[in-house]
Order: sequence, then structure tokens, then C-alpha cells
Amino acid sequence: MNAQRAPLGMTLQVPVGNVEAGKRFYTGVFGRGPDFAPHDDFLEWQVLDGVELWWQVVGVAGEVEPLPTRVRFLVEDVEAAARRAQSELGVALSPITTLPGVVAYTNFDDPWGNRLGYYQDIVPSGVQPEPGGSVHDERIFRVDRS
Repeated sequence: MNAQRAPLGMTLQVPVGNVEAGKRFYTGVFGRGPDFAPHDDFLEWQVLDGVELWWQVVGVAGEVEPLPTRVRFLVEDVEAAARRAQSELGVALSPITTLPGVVAYTNFDDPWGNRLGYYQDIVPSGVQPEPGGSVHDERIFRVDRS
């Protein structure tokens, strides 16, 4: 017997209250329209070429229950992505927060309260210094409030 040891892909389903508005918003996030739309109320974006990683936007009737956790997208330039998100998506962003020598990130919500963000690796993954401490220790982070 050949048992599968690890998943081969992943999907993440994001609820929206209006599919057309969700399509416009996430087209702005991904820079292109959906890659697959199997139903009128269900749209999919393949997040990475050649990888079974799908962002699924599903229209829901009634009150939307947003994702309980935050999802951040890796970008080359977090400041440019933040400016684009503000101007093209019309979202309010958190100040850019930096863990020196590791990562910089900003957070925002989609119109339905799904918690999103962008992050930029300051150095390649796997070669970051190990700062120690706790992710809850605000003293190790730098927040750009400009």
C-alpha cells in the first residue's frame, strides 16, 4: 500500500457578500481576473504558477463571517504594494511593521472583514537571523508611522 504522506495542494475559501464586488477586489489583489469560475457564486485564483494553491472566493447569502485569521501575500516591495492597495483597492492599511533583518509587513481587510496583508522578506527565507523573544514582544519590531 502506498499511503500519501503529505498534502499535494491547498485551497483557501474566502466568503464575500457580493460576488461581483469580490471579483473586482480580488482581481486588484492578484492583478488578474479569476483563473476558474465553476459557478456564478464561486471564483478561483491559482496563487502560484504550477502549484496547487487556490484562493477561492465564494458568495454567501446573509451575514458574512470573515476569516478568523490573517493571510498575507509575499510581495517584492511592501511599500509599493501598500500604496497600490490604498489607491486601487481603497483599503486602509496598518503602518508597515518591520522585524529588522527578517520581514516587513502591512495589514488590511477586504470589504467583508477578511483579514489580509502583504509581506516582504528582507533577506531570503532560511537565512534570517533568529531574534529570539516572542512575537508578542513589540520591542523587537519597528513600526513606520509616517
